[in-house]
Amino acid sequence: MKIKLYRIIFTFYLNFLHRKNRYKLKTSLKPRLFFGTVPLINNKYWSNALKQAGYKSDTVMVGFWRIHKREDFDLYINEVVEKNYKAFPAFLRKELVNYLFFDYAIKNYDIFHLSFRGLYTSSPNLYFNEGYWLKKFEKKVIMIPYGYDYIQYSRITIYSYLFGLWTHYPEAGLNEAQIKSEVDYWTKYSEMLVLTVVPECKPNWGVVPFSCLCIDIEQWIPKTTYSDADGINETVYIAHSPNHRALKGTEFVIDAVDRLKKEGLKVELLLLEKMMNEEVKIVLSKKTDILVEQLIIGYALSGIEGMALGLPVISNLENESYVRPYRRYSYLNECPILSSTPESIVNELRLLVKNPDLRRELGVAGTKYVAKYHSPKSAVYMFEKIYDKIWYNKKVDLMNLYHPLNPESYNNSMPKIEHPLFENKIPLQYYSNIN
Repeated sequence: MKIKLYRIIFTFYLNFLHRKNRYKLKTSLKPRLFFGTVPLINNKYWSNALKQAGYKSDTVMVGFWRIHKREDFDLYINEVVEKNYKAFPAFLRKELVNYLFFDYAIKNYDIFHLSFRGLYTSSPNLYFNEGYWLKKFEKKVIMIPYGYDYIQYSRITIYSYLFGLWTHYPEAGLNEAQIKSEVDYWTKYSEMLVLTVVPECKPNWGVVPFSCLCIDIEQWIPKTTYSDADGINETVYIAHSPNHRALKGTEFVIDAVDRLKKEGLKVELLLLEKMMNEEVKIVLSKKTDILVEQLIIGYALSGIEGMALGLPVISNLENESYVRPYRRYSYLNECPILSSTPESIVNELRLLVKNPDLRRELGVAGTKYVAKYHSPKSAVYMFEKIYDKIWYNKKVDLMNLYHPLNPESYNNSMPKIEHPLFENKIPLQYYSNIN
């Protein structure tokens, strides 16, 4: 009953603000940016990149996870309300936190970068019709899904990935109707969807990078020297950092290393599990020769960080229906990640263990690839092109922003990343020369 009463009062208040033409920013001015509210470290990297480019940009979160530090994000919803609405009694600030925060948000931001969990990581109609009011106040919404906010299990065609999802997130599979409802809702009230993993779950395609993730490359110093260990003269160290084992193929990595040991090769597995990000970074930079990221689908932040450090990285880039569009219309063929599967991982590992020169070649190419496609500069390029279209109403061909045959694409604005792989595999003739 209280929620219904608060919703009615707040709706009257928003109508009053709208009639007074309050808190609309002319599109000739530089937009103020909001990233939130699920505490993903990606938001920090994107927001910081845009800050460096001269934007007012904040990460605003509901909280933070144990692998993060509190200072990773700029603002937290409860603290924003406590600081800016002191005129309200404490008990009322607590009850009205979502309404007061929305009032703060529309006054201070113009473009909202959200997942399909929206502003409050709850149903958008639980408190009030937030998407409707963002559009009413002429705010712009960009959807950047992270996975479990939009994935609908009945649509997944990569069944090994589906196995991992059911293993670790069965509740999402049982809650598909609610997820679909939220995806449909925010699709209606957003201007842009950045295409990322699992394209079959996307309601539309806006811009097509293989991955829009970026990192602060200045914080990830690449190797200057590489180990000459080949598994015979010295030990080769293989790192794997799973957050969810079934989604990463961890058991197959463990089995492959054991098999190589039985062959007589000197290899050690560094299983970096349940560790803080900074701890993982130290092990990768100080002790690791090879990083196996994930054997089920794609590459993500861990693989990007590994490449930034100059490590050869192994991930699965072999699901044809999934990766082919990114080879044709994006930049995946420039990626120097060595592709592998649970069935072939022992072969790819053996190859890299026995060939330190190949490890070095892929590692150096990986550093260049991250600098080109996953740096703050690349993130600013993508977001500014989106802003040109949705904020400044310019004609921008976002669908072909990364098309390798488009002479004006981002790909062709810099030298192509050269490496020995063909579609992320070692060509047979090259394999025979180095094995």
